[in-house]
Amino acid sequence: MHRIVIQTKMDVIMMADKKTRKVTQMGNSLGIGLPKDIVDALNIKRGDEIEFDVKDNRMILSKKNRLEDQVDVEMMKMLTETFKEHHRVFEKLKDR
Repeated sequence: MHRIVIQTKMDVIMMADKKTRKVTQMGNSLGIGLPKDIVDALNIKRGDEIEFDVKDNRMILSKKNRLEDQVDVEMMKMLTETFKEHHRVFEKLKDR
C-alpha cells in the first residue's frame, strides 16, 4: 500500500492512502478534482492558487501562500496610515 504524506512548512498534518483521479476536460484545459481530505487538510478554498512543479517525472502541487496570511494585520494598518499621512513625500520620491 502506498502512502501520501501531506506537509506544511512546520509539520506533517495528515497521512492518507494513495489517491487516483481521472483527468477531465475543463473548457480548453484538462483538470482533476482534489480529494476532500486533502482540501480539508490544506484548508484549500475556492479561488486559492495552487503552484505546480515538476521534478523527476513527478508533479508537485502546493497551495500558494497569500500575502494576507504572511503579513501582520496591525503592521498593514500602520503602513496604510503612514502612506496616507506622507502621500506627497512618496509621490516626490517616485519621480526621482
